[in-house]
Order: sequence, then structure tokens, then C-alpha cells
Amino acid sequence: MTWIAWRQQRMQVLLSIALIAVVTGVLVYFRFDAVTYMADHGISGCVDIDEGRCSASAMDAFAGRYKSYVAVLPLVLLCLPVLLGMFAGAPLFAREFEQGTHIFALTQSVGRIRWCSTKLLIAAVPVLAGTALLGLVATWSLRPLSFVAHGRMTTPGFETQGIVVTAYTLLAIAVGATAGLLWRNTVAAMALTIACYLLLLIGVAAAARPNYTDPVERRGTVAGGNAIGSQSGRSLVPDDAWRVGSAYYNAAGTAVDFDPSSCKSTDGTIETCLSRQQIATVSASFHPDGQFWRLQLTESLIFLVAATALLSLGAWALLKRLL
Repeated sequence: MTWIAWRQQRMQVLLSIALIAVVTGVLVYFRFDAVTYMADHGISGCVDIDEGRCSASAMDAFAGRYKSYVAVLPLVLLCLPVLLGMFAGAPLFAREFEQGTHIFALTQSVGRIRWCSTKLLIAAVPVLAGTALLGLVATWSLRPLSFVAHGRMTTPGFETQGIVVTAYTLLAIAVGATAGLLWRNTVAAMALTIACYLLLLIGVAAAARPNYTDPVERRGTVAGGNAIGSQSGRSLVPDDAWRVGSAYYNAAGTAVDFDPSSCKSTDGTIETCLSRQQIATVSASFHPDGQFWRLQLTESLIFLVAATALLSLGAWALLKRLL
């Protein structure tokens, strides 16, 4: 059974691994290219602009060299899991039902669950192993480019690094395989893979991710040069953090609204605009970069549970439905 499953799926598996290998190779190349550039221009280790060797001109030139790469790469990494789900997961069972070859397998001594699990393991395990390596390489590769990518806590940096890349791929394969078991149509399974993947990815990012752990809260006075995203003073939120909330207070400590549209060009700085609107204190809530792996693990567990539930649904449908 294992050999037959491999013969049936080897082309999809090998093409998937080849695609992952190409993307991994690009990541490794740009990692070494960025490190070499920073060493040649004396900005090794720079993640922000300062008055020393990490000057504005040097960092702007660095950003200009790699901004196109940093803009395109996340799109590729975001699309990769759903593409793998469409072409490795959706045809896995749907094609068998369309061609009627499932009858031959299921009328032999092979049980339905063994048939299902063997095909799924052959198709999924090599791809998931490849994406696990890809996610870790992406995290390592993009560290020197954190100034250009603005950190890894916000979208799309969070979704394209670490262990969530594997979790997203597992979900996409589970959606495609389950859709194939339920609808028994390859095109329908592919379409459902795209729709369900996007729905879950966006829904979890918007509704669940901000609540994985308590954010850090900081307060500062406008007179002390503190602001959120300050242009002239000290920003309360680090550049590589994910801001999830902000509040503004007057001198009496009462919460007030801040209207950015009323800021004038003559204000010069954001602090001047805040003071003109009678704002004395600002507060910001954010998830710092130090919470990256905790958030990654939590989100990966959510997608693991979702993938398990989907595959259980598919197995139930396979057992209950006639050939």
C-alpha cells in the first residue's frame, strides 16, 4: 500500500519539495548578500537609525537596495502554503474518486482508514518537513533585514517566518484532502482550499492573535518628548513591536480623542500637534519582539487543532459514505 501510494503521489511530492527548495535557496542567498553589504558599508548589526555608524543615509541606502525583495518575498511565502494545499492536498482523494481507482484499493484487504492515512502521510510528511525548514530559514534569513522589514511581529512578517509556516501548510493540506473526501471533485476541492485557508488565516489574525498573551503597556508625557511613533522624541513603541492599542489623556488624566487629521505642517513634530489638542499623556499597548515565539506556538496549536478536526471530519465521511 505504501509503495502504491508513493507511486501515485511522487510527482506532486517532488514538485512541492522542489518549490520549497527554490524559495529556501533564495532566502539563503539574500541573507548572505545582506550580511556582506552591511559589513562592506560598516553597518553590521544595525537595526535602527542612530547618530553613529547607523546613520540615516547609510540605512536609507540599505533599505533602498532590499526593499523590493522584502516587499515580494512575503507574498511568495504567504501564497506557498495554500498552493501546496491545492496541489498536494486537494487532488489526493478527489482524483481517486473521479477516476474510480479508489474502488480497486478499497475492495482489497486494505481498510478505509489505512488507505486514507497512508496516502495522507505519504503526501503530507515530506512537504511539512520542507516547510518546517523553510520557516526557520526565513526567520534566520530576515534578521539582518529587520530594519527594512520593520520587524517580524506584524503582518506579513509574522505569517512568513517561524513554525506557523508549517501549521498553515498542514491546515491547507487538511482542507484540500477533506474537501476531496466530501465533494469528490478536484476543482471544487481546490476552490474550497483557497476560500477556507484565507478565511481562517484572516479570521485568526484579526480576532485571536491579539489575545494570545497580555500586551505590554507604556505611558509617557508629551512634554517629556514621548509619543507613539514619535518623529522627534522617544517613541513608546519599539520599531520591531506590534502595536495593538493606544490612548490619550489630558492634564487632568481624562481620556480624550486624538485627531491626526488636524495636525498641520507648521506643527513640525507630532508632540506639537498633541500639545495643541490638549493631550498631556499618551499610552501604548504592544506585543514586543520577545513574545514572537510564544505567539507563534499558540497560533500553530490553533491551526493544528483545526487541521485535526477537518481530517477527522473527512475520515468520518469516508467511513459513512458508500463507495
